[in-house]
Amino acid sequence: MLTELEKTKRALTGKHKAIDDWLEARQALLVEYIRLAGLSPSRSKQQRCLPGCPELQQFCEQLVDYVSAGHFEIYHHVVNAFEQASGDSLELAKRIYPHIRSCTEFALEFNDKYSDASEEQLLSLDEDLNKLGPVLEDRFKYEDRLISALHVVETLSGQPG
Repeated sequence: MLTELEKTKRALTGKHKAIDDWLEARQALLVEYIRLAGLSPSRSKQQRCLPGCPELQQFCEQLVDYVSAGHFEIYHHVVNAFEQASGDSLELAKRIYPHIRSCTEFALEFNDKYSDASEEQLLSLDEDLNKLGPVLEDRFKYEDRLISALHVVETLSGQPG
């Protein structure tokens, strides 16, 4: 996921300040996810233990902030640009948004479960983190398609990027 993020940042950085900030937030979220999930190459499985509640709460806050920024800042801008365009670009947004919304619902359910988790709930954290990873990866893929399409629409219409 971090490799794909680097590709996206190289392709899109500098086109929109809000998108640049959002991609930085994505990177911070991914780094924290990798740390919580124990996927960091510097940590062996034997050293891994459950995160503390403050760590998990911080991750949940990052997750909600990220998905909220997408819905209330980035997607609004993208939809406005698509509304001014015609044809396939608008259809692309209509096809992609349901996938992103589904990922958002999963992220919010994760937050609801773990933002103030009991010890019993923490027992299923590994399993839920393993489910969250592919959901985030899928979301990022769709977001990147949407943002790339935005750049194309703006380039073709002569709008500032």
